[in-house]
Amino acid sequence: MNLKQKRIAAGRFVLIILSTLTGIVYLGSRKTETHAQNQVPQHARVSAIADWSHRHSVYSAPSSVAQSLKLQSEPRYQLQLQRRRATQPQSDGVRK
Repeated sequence: MNLKQKRIAAGRFVLIILSTLTGIVYLGSRKTETHAQNQVPQHARVSAIADWSHRHSVYSAPSSVAQSLKLQSEPRYQLQLQRRRATQPQSDGVRK
């Protein structure tokens, strides 16, 4: 094999490698959805209005069923429950 034939063979080898890599990159990029797009969010952000009057009315746990039913219609009580649930650490079911 002379030098010219070696260069032609080396050029073909490089061309085959580049074509293979280009095909792999092309097929890998054809996926239209990413893994993050398929995931369902674990929580949804909910905005709540809080003005000065929400800080001054703090509800304790209801002591009777009647009081519990009455508090269910209080929007400030519902917002307080939501705020308290949001600040509680999420338990994973494992006790320490």
